[in-house]
Amino acid sequence: NGGLSVAANDSIITVSGKDFEVKFNSLKGAITSIDYGNGNILLKGIKADFWRSPTDNDFGYNMPERLKDWKEATESQKLTGLNVESSGGNKTLDVLKLAESPAKINNDNLQISTTFDLPSVHGQVVITYNVNDKGEIWVHNQLQGIQDSLPVLPRFGNNFTIKNEYQNVEWYGRGPHENYQDRKTASLVGDYKAKVSDLYFAYIRPQANGNRTDIRNISFTNDAGRGIVIVAPQTFDFSAHHQYNSDFDPGMKKAQRHTVDVPQRDLVNINIDYKEMGVGGDNSWGYMPHEQYQIKPTDM
Repeated sequence: NGGLSVAANDSIITVSGKDFEVKFNSLKGAITSIDYGNGNILLKGIKADFWRSPTDNDFGYNMPERLKDWKEATESQKLTGLNVESSGGNKTLDVLKLAESPAKINNDNLQISTTFDLPSVHGQVVITYNVNDKGEIWVHNQLQGIQDSLPVLPRFGNNFTIKNEYQNVEWYGRGPHENYQDRKTASLVGDYKAKVSDLYFAYIRPQANGNRTDIRNISFTNDAGRGIVIVAPQTFDFSAHHQYNSDFDPGMKKAQRHTVDVPQRDLVNINIDYKEMGVGGDNSWGYMPHEQYQIKPTDM
């Protein structure tokens, strides 16, 4: 379709092709813009996410204290490396030289790899973006240097935020109501449609909610039918809200908050997860989710 053009201006790397443009901030290691001809759809770029807002069952086994390393890993990521190359690996591009002379890539994809240190778990996460000349962006997450002595992960995936106009959701996976690894038998696999606001389950005490499992593909579109489609080589979890994840998180202790305390924001906050751990429920005063529904600490 004409190949790719790659340029740099200050800290911004711009990748463009026929009818699309993607921008990366090389100082933050994040996508700042995805534009398919109708303006930037992003409000906040992709970030690795390992934390979920504690549920009532989570508080029962003191999850905020026991698993806090992963909350800190989500909040305290430090960019330590960024590499730009053609996906074949035979051509590394110098970001400084791109500012002087944009590069043209024909018959190949552009690969941008970002490495973040996670001090709280003494590991790293590498997020690699592979952009082709159709404007498709393949995102790969690699968690590495992880010791098995660490606590289990509440989740492993990506979080990002898009403009509020993209609130028509269609997915092929389990639904229509929320479901989790250990709570999905009644959620049949099918093709479902909903508004983002319908995905929120308003527990009287605000907490993590609205997850869907075994997703094959999902789209977020505006009323004109434009937006994004997300697919993966394996099934995945997703959630989407008009709130940040932190809006549901009271912190280290249960707080006497209610649904009226949860703000509605002018955005769509999305999680696309390899997995989120189960919610348990054998009791709510000590038991964790069963082992097969936990995410064990390891390189993945």
